Amino acid sequence: MKNPNVEICSLIESRMNETIQEIKKKDSIFESDILDSELRILDWVFYQVCKDQIKRM
Repeated sequence: MKNPNVEICSLIESRMNETIQEIKKKDSIFESDILDSELRILDWVFYQVCKDQIKRM
């Protein structure tokens, strides 16, 4: 990463929340399918990168 001060877990979590909000705005399953796929990928990345922080909570 270019900036080591960026908290990657917070950044990923923020993007996940934005994606969830976008999914809620969609009218059809077909429109939200791409976003759902993105959310699943972000969830996996979040777990892999932030699992140590999750354990502390």
